[in-house]
Amino acid sequence: MPVMDEPTRHPVRVGTLVWGVIVVAIGVLVILTRQAGLGLAPGQIAMWLLFGAGVAMVAGGAINLAVRK
Repeated sequence: MPVMDEPTRHPVRVGTLVWGVIVVAIGVLVILTRQAGLGLAPGQIAMWLLFGAGVAMVAGGAINLAVRK
């Protein structure tokens, strides 16, 4: 009877994690601005979220590269 190997586990991709955080952050910002009656500039929020996503992806890629070596 053949023995089945356990399936290999793949680590979470940095991009998937970062974009998930971005979507959650947008949702939280929308809820907070509606509940608190705050007026935030959507363009500026999008700019900062995309900037943060880019920094997180570059940092995650660099960390991933350092861990592999």
